[in-house]
Amino acid sequence: MPAPGPRHLLGVDVGQTAVKAVVHDESLRPVGVGRRSSPVDREVPRFAERSQDALWAAAAGAISEAVTASGVDPASIAAVGITGHGDGLHLVSADGTPVGPAITAMDSRAHVEAAQLAADEERMRVVLGRSGQEPTPGAAGNLLRWLLEHDPERIARADAMLFCKDVIRLRLTGVIATDYSDATASFLDTATAEWSGEIVEAYGLPDSLMRLLPPLHPSGDVVGAVLPEAAAATGLTVGTPVVAGLHDVQAAAIGMGALEPGRLAIVAGSFSTNGVTTTRDDVDPRWQSRLSITPELRIAMSTSATASPALNWVLRMLGAHDDAARDLLFAEAAALDPEEQVPLVLPFLVDSPLGADSSAALAGVRGWHTPAHVLRGALEGIALMHVWHTRALGERFDWEQPVVLGGGIARAPLYVQLVANALRSPVVVVQNEEAGAFGAAAVAGAAVGVFESVSAAQELVERSSPVLPTEESAAYWAGVIRSFDEATAALTPWWRARAAVSSEAGR
Repeated sequence: MPAPGPRHLLGVDVGQTAVKAVVHDESLRPVGVGRRSSPVDREVPRFAERSQDALWAAAAGAISEAVTASGVDPASIAAVGITGHGDGLHLVSADGTPVGPAITAMDSRAHVEAAQLAADEERMRVVLGRSGQEPTPGAAGNLLRWLLEHDPERIARADAMLFCKDVIRLRLTGVIATDYSDATASFLDTATAEWSGEIVEAYGLPDSLMRLLPPLHPSGDVVGAVLPEAAAATGLTVGTPVVAGLHDVQAAAIGMGALEPGRLAIVAGSFSTNGVTTTRDDVDPRWQSRLSITPELRIAMSTSATASPALNWVLRMLGAHDDAARDLLFAEAAALDPEEQVPLVLPFLVDSPLGADSSAALAGVRGWHTPAHVLRGALEGIALMHVWHTRALGERFDWEQPVVLGGGIARAPLYVQLVANALRSPVVVVQNEEAGAFGAAAVAGAAVGVFESVSAAQELVERSSPVLPTEESAAYWAGVIRSFDEATAALTPWWRARAAVSSEAGR
């Protein structure tokens, strides 16, 4: 009997701005990569939504490109794992037909509903205590409240509420479901790992909306198989197993070798994501206690959209519109004296963990400052958010060294050194550029026996040598952190007053 051929695994990562598909070999090395832009419509202020059909077309195109680029027999792909951004709202009918556009986590149309909930201490006590997090405007519960007020017919036509990765798995398999890691973002009771009518009620929603909540699975459950229509669109083989999948922070943690209790992973991507893996159930408004690939495991993660949105805005304002200009500006910033004072940048362009009233600021600018000084100030501002988030987590959790860093900005050595200096911790950088797809593939591989466990798969992660904080930067960063704390404290009443004036003007 001939020996079985090599097996492969497909990981799909559906992000806020791009869909990435990666075919991996049995050592989780990429052998074929596909990428498509993830469509987002921002024409209406505060809206960030997209066609579910367009999202599927992007995912199918990325998968087809990855399979073709790999050159492998599609029949050798043993399983498919999918990850995607959390929160947001994706409504479908019983047969999987989209009901309106997908709403992404960056959408803030429900900011009034979120503020009302946050101001109600009794309701927030239930939501935070039971679901493990204080919801953002882009959370499903707040978005459903908005739709009930502004588009109730859309909810009436829907039969299920899904998350981003669930929409892609639905198109592949026809199965409506979600996993614990995404469900935690809405109405899941983290103590029982079951949907909770009490949480639904605390959001101010009618009990009848419980009908929208899909079946729950651990991330590694095989919930379906590739259908003929999906196979034709993607190049996959009909019947290929597809697992439930997982939230992108959980997948990235696996792809960084950090989904083990006591490990801290930070990512500088669309969001500043800072998560420590734990089995503890501590909750706090400053972080989300999310169930992971199984209900027994959690990530306590503190996040904000204060990384690449802020960097990209600064680069545009500085005229760095292409890779060459960007590289030159980074080189000039890296050449500055590391302890030279640069402008303080508060990177609250689209989000802030300090509250919805907070906005970005540039302070301490002098006439001799160049674009390089401003860029380094922006990078320091993004690093300061890692400080803010990990400082909150550090009040309850301990983690081992070194800290693991990933995300697009981590490709810049200057940023890696700034993070090490800011956190006063050794930092290692993940060498795999697609950590989310790696994590999704690892879960799929463990589900079908390619790996003994997800933990075993994580041993395959490649990381850089540790980057150490410099001794001479300690006093400098103590001053930068102090300036950040003083500036945000001083600006808080101004932010509130300005928001009140804007609210009055909008009436």
